Amino acid sequence: MTGFDDIKGRKPLKNQLKKLIDKGRISHGYIFEGPKGSGKKLIADAFAELLFCYNQKGLETCKTCKGCTGYKEKYVLETEKSISVDDIRSLVADTELMPFGNNRKIYIIHDADTMTDQAQNAFLKTLEEPPPYAFFMLTVTNSEQIIDTIRSRCIILYTGVNTKQEVLEYLEQNNPDADTKSIYAAACFAEGCIGRAAGLINDQSFIQCRKTAVDYITKSQQDFDIKDLKGDVLVFLEILQSLFRDMLVYKATNDSSNLINTDISDIIKRTAERNSSKSLLIAFNSAMKASEYIKDNVSQSIAIGTLNIELMEELNIW
Repeated sequence: MTGFDDIKGRKPLKNQLKKLIDKGRISHGYIFEGPKGSGKKLIADAFAELLFCYNQKGLETCKTCKGCTGYKEKYVLETEKSISVDDIRSLVADTELMPFGNNRKIYIIHDADTMTDQAQNAFLKTLEEPPPYAFFMLTVTNSEQIIDTIRSRCIILYTGVNTKQEVLEYLEQNNPDADTKSIYAAACFAEGCIGRAAGLINDQSFIQCRKTAVDYITKSQQDFDIKDLKGDVLVFLEILQSLFRDMLVYKATNDSSNLINTDISDIIKRTAERNSSKSLLIAFNSAMKASEYIKDNVSQSIAIGTLNIELMEELNIW
């Protein structure tokens, strides 16, 4: 059972939810929006526990009422692919059954922005006239993928992300055997998403890709071959983009406090100082373009080969 005390940070979101609860503004529909790994599932679970409680105070449940201790009907829809109209029809059919032992039924749809158009239209009918006991929570990465008529009937809440320090503290507490460099690298690249950081810290593919990307901009790598990469090429390119992004930020601000890769700020500074902003922007776009090519099924060798040529022409890094 997750409570808001279990969720690190997120003060703006917690304040917003507390105001809604204190004012009695309980809606039948909520959209929790945030990047992957930002804790949307935990937040939805914690809010569900709050709505089950009959005597909540702020963001705390009483833990003693029938709503807290009795049977809770929580329907969670989560699939590995897009959410189909049949998935939604099953959920809608369940809403027609009265709650058993509680005065509320809560429906959580994870990755709701993957609902097909048919599924969204089927869900809309229930959201327009929901049973008095039914409450819906949608977690999404991009609420723009949800049709306007659903969005207008929901309270949209941005989950936010954690500070780098909060991510570091979480990783240190939960990974006592991990080395400091691995913890710091995961915290930096996760961009405030604890869930993502937790997945990266022991991900050998990520660790190898990051090492390769740093080597790529610091050593003589004109003959870099995709076959030598021990990891996911798209992860490698994402890391490379983050490095060029950091160089652009440092070039524009002369400040390293807003870098993603703060643990290698010396490399970021040195490379940024040797190149123009125009060249760094071209490099960033070249890495992004290579990633898009691969996603469009262009040969990885061709995409990386083209990237090598473009960077050798533009950058003073080798």
